[in-house]
Amino acid sequence: MMSDRDDPLTAQGDRAGRMLRRGVLGIHLLQLPLFFGLMLALLVLAASFFYALGEAVITRDFLDRDKTILLVLDLLDMVFIANLIVMVMVSGYNAYHAATRRGLRRDGPFYYNDEFQPVKSRIAATLVIITGIHLVHEVLAGDLSDPVGLLMLGVTHLILLASAAVFYHVGRFEKRPAPNPSGSNEEEPGNGA
Repeated sequence: MMSDRDDPLTAQGDRAGRMLRRGVLGIHLLQLPLFFGLMLALLVLAASFFYALGEAVITRDFLDRDKTILLVLDLLDMVFIANLIVMVMVSGYNAYHAATRRGLRRDGPFYYNDEFQPVKSRIAATLVIITGIHLVHEVLAGDLSDPVGLLMLGVTHLILLASAAVFYHVGRFEKRPAPNPSGSNEEEPGNGA
């Protein structure tokens, strides 16, 4: 009698499964150049930050109150964009590391674990802040020659604000403890009024 290990079809299925596993794990390597690209973008953003600051000092634009406010808004915008890049890089690297680590340890099926879940609300909130700063900058700059563009910027900001609220509430809903299977609504000790 032939066992499952001796069956050629089972052996081919196991081999195909291992090749598929290696392929899925190997595809994560494509993320590494993207991380380096984000690091380069962060360096370019830092250079742009200090260039804008240096230019304001050299041209003495910082002495004009309105120009200083616009400069500070630009600098804040760059800082929040840098924070967004760092959040995405760290979360992406954690997802890459977790997927490869889990894939190397188990021979069973892959399990999806959303490594971005803890930062989704923060990323959405950062995008809201960035669009809000940009919207305030455009209004304060006084360039109202394109009201449709300004309206679109405001609509985009409101859509991102609604998305951030949804992410926040979904995250709170997912963090709730599972209901007590016994059905009792007894309070935990020490939580009494």
